[in-house]
Amino acid sequence: MIPTLGHAAVVVGLAATLFAAAAFWLGARRNDPGLVLLGRRAMYAAFGLALVASAAMVVSLLTHDFSVRYVARNNATTTPPFYSFISLWAALEGSILFWTLLATGWAALVLHRYRERAPALMPWAGVTLALGAAFFFAVMAWPGDPFVRTEPVGAEGNGPNALLQNHPFMGLHPPLLYLGYSGLAVPFAFGMAALVTRRTDEAWLGMVRRWTLVPWTFLSAGIVAGAWWSYEVLGWGGYWAWDPVENAALLPWLTATAFIHSSMVAERRGTLRVWTHALVIATFVLTLVGTFLTRSGVVESVHSFTQSAIGPWFAGAIIVALAGSLALLVWRIPELGDTRPPGRPVSREAAFLFNNVLFLGVTFVVLFGTVYPMIREAASGERVSLGAPWFTQVNAPIFVALLFLMGVGPALPWGGASWRTVRDRFALPLLAGALLAVAGWLLGVRAAAPLVALAMAGFVVTVMGEEVVRGSLVRGRARGERPPVAAWRLATRNRRRYGGYLVHAGIAVMAVAVAVSGSLASDVTVTLRSGESVQLGAYTVTHQRVVSERLASDPRVLETRAELALAGPQSGALAPALRDYPNSPSPIATPAVRTAAGEDLYVTLLATDPASGEVTLHVFVNPLVAWIWIGGAVVVLGAAFAAWPERRRVPVPAPAAEPVPATATIAAARPEQ
Repeated sequence: MIPTLGHAAVVVGLAATLFAAAAFWLGARRNDPGLVLLGRRAMYAAFGLALVASAAMVVSLLTHDFSVRYVARNNATTTPPFYSFISLWAALEGSILFWTLLATGWAALVLHRYRERAPALMPWAGVTLALGAAFFFAVMAWPGDPFVRTEPVGAEGNGPNALLQNHPFMGLHPPLLYLGYSGLAVPFAFGMAALVTRRTDEAWLGMVRRWTLVPWTFLSAGIVAGAWWSYEVLGWGGYWAWDPVENAALLPWLTATAFIHSSMVAERRGTLRVWTHALVIATFVLTLVGTFLTRSGVVESVHSFTQSAIGPWFAGAIIVALAGSLALLVWRIPELGDTRPPGRPVSREAAFLFNNVLFLGVTFVVLFGTVYPMIREAASGERVSLGAPWFTQVNAPIFVALLFLMGVGPALPWGGASWRTVRDRFALPLLAGALLAVAGWLLGVRAAAPLVALAMAGFVVTVMGEEVVRGSLVRGRARGERPPVAAWRLATRNRRRYGGYLVHAGIAVMAVAVAVSGSLASDVTVTLRSGESVQLGAYTVTHQRVVSERLASDPRVLETRAELALAGPQSGALAPALRDYPNSPSPIATPAVRTAAGEDLYVTLLATDPASGEVTLHVFVNPLVAWIWIGGAVVVLGAAFAAWPERRRVPVPAPAAEPVPATATIAAARPEQ
């Protein structure tokens, strides 16, 4: 009964989204608000139907209904309820269902939010959002049906992918990514609506800015959470391997970041308008490319799903979306000319333009490195791989330039800057960057990458700090406020700018942590008998004994762990383990990580010998890894602060008995600077 209800919800949801697309299209063509209202209500219904289908799948997972093939393949009677619930997105069909729920949720939210605003844009945005949701419903109705039944019904299921039930972080990482991916359809819909209606001025950017920043925030959090999951679960001692599916998440993030910067210039100065539309198209198309790579089975990865029939569907969607949107953009290019002359080479808009060029450079490098091995294998049958060293070597100079521009852009004025302005605004940041690099050298850092990262981070953070201090001092003198109070009030009245400063500071922190951990990490692989020790850096790890037992939370899982004693800057017990899951051909490593502000001690159990009690360990000392997560949290907080709606200040009317001078009325209406 429950699976049948879920499947029916999918079929009706497909009909509802197709009806919504037709109603929005006819309503826009005929200028009929009644049809637009019907389209909007159909999208509300589509969201409700996606919610019903998702609830049906969750109930089937929690009740272990093995008559549903998806449940039989991704659940077991011993699977804990938490992992049963998150199995909704643990495999192909369930992840498409969850994606559809989020996509229809975003569509319903934005259509409701602007139901009485932008009457020319919203019907066409509704057409795009409805067609996108219809595509996902169609995928579930045919090649990716999550409610396919199986006969005979088994008494036990296969259980979730071992890697996906080895750490609770899988309850957070995929939903954040999916919220980002699905939400990026909203700016694309606005962009297409602006092109169709010829409303390509700055007005649509004012509407779409926050609707880009919010999914960008989720996508950023998802990427950082994925790196953390990789670090805590996979046992290889790292957090980013330039895996094809990791790259698939990074690609739309890069172009969305470029779009956010470009939209600021287009809205403020009336330039980079073609760039802005091209970037919103690229961002949406790259979300489809990422989905294709993750769910078609064309790449081999611990993150990806197996070969499936939905690959051709997503390939077709990519072709249609790219061809249609680019054709529309080319058609409207004559109307997308800059409304002002471009700024001088030393100006804020020029810095943003160079910034966009570099972001697209990284995007091209990552996309080329991801798809080239597949193209090469398809063309010649030869398997090649462009590994992490290639990506790092090619991207490193671009990332350094991006870090530099991250500090340059906010400090330059619009239009152009004189030599005196450049000197005044960059003398102290350049000195701070140089001093930080020298301090790193004196502390024993000799590798080029961390020294350059320290210099760039010092430069960026000092620029941000100067901007905050300068603004708060001006406001404090004008209003008699103390600097901390002035800074806070200034920030809350210009959330986008000061939230952006916080994002830049967080990225600078992450850049230093990545450069230092990547250059100065040390590791050793060793086999120890009981009572033997290994020393790495200031740490001594002593093997005590090996213990094998069934997990209390899932008796089907056998855990073999090495109980270790740790001495050094951190002390205590460690217990890296190997877990044997029934549906995994090899044991899954569960590393032991001891984290501190300065460095992590990271120990992975590679093998055990039950006869002798020997263990083979891989021990790492990874400096500053914790600051990657701290910097990521700062980025997310800064983006959330920038996206948070500003409180509208409504002037309080004066009593009717007392006439109000005209000057007072003007002063009350003037926004604070």
